[in-house]
Amino acid sequence: MPGPEIAAAALLIREDGRVLLVQHHESHAEFAGNWSLPMHVMREEEVAEEALERLLRDVLHVQPGPYEFAETVYLSGTGGGNYIVNVFTCVEWAGEPRYADRAYADAAWTHPASPGALTVQPEVRTFLYQAFDGDTEYDAAKGRSTEDLEDALMSSRLELIYAYNSIDPLLREQTLESGWSPVDVLSHAADVEAYYLDEALRLLTPGHTWRAFNTEQWEAGRRFRPPEEATAARARLEAVRMATLEWLAGAPAEQLATFGNHAERGVTTVADRIEKIARHEREHAEQLGRMRDAGQVMGGAASPMPDREP
Repeated sequence: MPGPEIAAAALLIREDGRVLLVQHHESHAEFAGNWSLPMHVMREEEVAEEALERLLRDVLHVQPGPYEFAETVYLSGTGGGNYIVNVFTCVEWAGEPRYADRAYADAAWTHPASPGALTVQPEVRTFLYQAFDGDTEYDAAKGRSTEDLEDALMSSRLELIYAYNSIDPLLREQTLESGWSPVDVLSHAADVEAYYLDEALRLLTPGHTWRAFNTEQWEAGRRFRPPEEATAARARLEAVRMATLEWLAGAPAEQLATFGNHAERGVTTVADRIEKIARHEREHAEQLGRMRDAGQVMGGAASPMPDREP
């Protein structure tokens, strides 16, 4: 079964706060008669920004201006197709949008959260309502702030350490789940955070594609290293977190909003990848909870917590 197609969509916002929606032809296999944001499926070897600019120039006939990644929306077509749509906010462009009859059946500027009687693709309607806080006034979809990310990192770290400390100290260096000990979990969390921070900073370089952490490769290397002591793992975990927070404290908002390529989602942002560190810690806090519940039972049947992407 073919996987979902990746597309780029333009959220064009006029000065009066209205956004451009287009109606697909009745003959369109997936979105027949429905309204949506203008969007283009990415070609092979094309990145999301290139697809967006091709959409703006070749379909809407405007000259692209500054744009910013807003959100990833998952669409399900009536023909059974699935689409991962990366939406970009456009507030400046040159020219008046126009389209050929073969591209769309109709187009309209409408209030984003209340498009009236238009039959808007359900996922697009939900995205617009949430992005504009249910308001008809222009309020661009906001990215995560430094404070939001700091709070997420603090919360996830508390969960991780609480779960670790709840395990009997005599068992923390013992294998409790599919070859992992609680100390292995801390060591892994430190390695992943260091890697994620490095990859997030690489996204500041235009054209970089996010490379997922290879847990299988990490496990293969771990088998040939001496086990890390608990105190060393805790110290390294704290040192990596200090580096993350120090960078975050000095990062301007435009850096957090910088987007780059993602092999599965098509696009991601620096802020999303920093938040992924917190999500990863929460996943392994759950794993430590299973280890605690297993207690004295060695080599339990539970599966190791995977590093879920994206």
